[in-house]
Amino acid sequence: MDIGTDKPPRALIEELDWRLLDLVGHDERYSAGRWVGQAAELANQTEQSLLFAGGTPLYLRLLLRGIVPVPPGNAALEAELEALWEREGEAHFREQLAEVDPELEGRLFPGDKKRLVRGLEVHRLTGRPLSDWQREETVRPLEGQFLVVALRHEAPEHERRVRSRVSRMFDEGFLDEVTALLAHSPFGREAGQSIGYAEAQEVLAGRMTQEAAIERIAIRTRQLVRKQRMFLSSFPEIQWVDVRPGESEEDLAARVGECLCLD
Repeated sequence: MDIGTDKPPRALIEELDWRLLDLVGHDERYSAGRWVGQAAELANQTEQSLLFAGGTPLYLRLLLRGIVPVPPGNAALEAELEALWEREGEAHFREQLAEVDPELEGRLFPGDKKRLVRGLEVHRLTGRPLSDWQREETVRPLEGQFLVVALRHEAPEHERRVRSRVSRMFDEGFLDEVTALLAHSPFGREAGQSIGYAEAQEVLAGRMTQEAAIERIAIRTRQLVRKQRMFLSSFPEIQWVDVRPGESEEDLAARVGECLCLD
């Protein structure tokens, strides 16, 4: 999954010794917990400063704050809760979660099906609210000093960049990439539902035009941007860097570098 994730070119990955990419196949399940374990293991092998770069604030938060040692998911119970969601809808599902874990239900964004389902699943498995687990059992995987910097564009520029990236994905052969992956094996659930890959499969199946897919991907990306910006705002240590119109990558990198200087 290279084009749809905007993965750096292979030569650049090797030059910068970029780690923790291509950990599993598109047909495999993966979890934030597994990633945190692998990241902590890698970090503990060196005394050098490490740079986390990416667009997944949840993984960053778990790396800095810790992860909860709750029991692994139960496939049968998960399927039962998924069916409940589809049958009764989000509002009813939230009512059930609010009865057993009002703290968790109150802080999850609308449409956050994955975490809503996980919250009810954990309570059914353990008899304890997930919010209790998070508050009392969280284990921090790394010690040290951490600096967090996030880039921010003005809304019109962000919209332009989203549109440009989606168009570039298709120009660079995104549908060919998805075709090749499907020829190898079907997508796993999480990968198959991800932004871009879900729409590409619909195009290849003849259920959506490419133009409609591009529009849908842009809409979902904008929704993700809003969620990520809100999520990042919960980091007390965050430093926002507002990208200036026409600013060169070199100047922007220099400003980010200043924010990342350790005392």
